[in-house]
Amino acid sequence: MKQQFLKEFVKKLGPSAQYALPGAGINALLGFMSGGPLGALAYGGGDLLLNTPAIAAARVAKPGITGTLTFKDKAGKLVTKPDYRPSGLETGVNVAASFASYPFIDLVTGGRFYKDRTAKQNQYYYPGLDLPPDVLKRIQQENA
Repeated sequence: MKQQFLKEFVKKLGPSAQYALPGAGINALLGFMSGGPLGALAYGGGDLLLNTPAIAAARVAKPGITGTLTFKDKAGKLVTKPDYRPSGLETGVNVAASFASYPFIDLVTGGRFYKDRTAKQNQYYYPGLDLPPDVLKRIQQENA
């Protein structure tokens, strides 16, 4: 049973990497915004490395639906293409691993790729989700 799972898992790594690429691209873009080219490489690569095996395991545990799509192209010619619909488990694992990859890379690198991170900041920060300075000032005054 374990051997069969491992064999199927290895077979599904390639297609799983393709399915993980869009999320890795988004995290690479966010990484670029917060840490430049090295940040893009770290966050995008980290997402891909975390997501690919997670998706492959989900595909073995609960496979999606495989079929074919037949449609007419612009010239009116019938075209048949393979079609894969991921399972709910696979989709959930993909999204969860993408969200988990950002703080995981921060943990591994010690937050090295933040441009605006201070030594006193010890809570998680996601690029683009920041409070305006006046709101921060008001919160600091209320907590003082």
